[in-house]
Amino acid sequence: MDEVTLLRHSYQLIRKDFGLEESWDFEDGENQFDRLEDFLTKQVDYLLDHDLNQLLNALYRIDIPENRVKDLLQHSKQGEIARNVAKAIIEREKQKVITRQQYRPS
Repeated sequence: MDEVTLLRHSYQLIRKDFGLEESWDFEDGENQFDRLEDFLTKQVDYLLDHDLNQLLNALYRIDIPENRVKDLLQHSKQGEIARNVAKAIIEREKQKVITRQQYRPS
């Protein structure tokens, strides 16, 4: 699976799990996963400040283990929590896309 396909499918899962209505444009030539991380960091940061329950519910739906979430919240440096959570979300969604691709009937 190429990077663009992996990115698009990962973003669609993130969009569904977070209930995002806004869409994100994919541009050629940049590191798109870095852009996705920046985009998602803003979403996570907002939820950390305004609706922690919604964030925790999304992390549960994404299937990030509770001990991983606690570790990220407790051991990330101040100001890095949102980015570290965003990275964990992207990695988990990428894993799901790859696994689904591997087990998809031909």
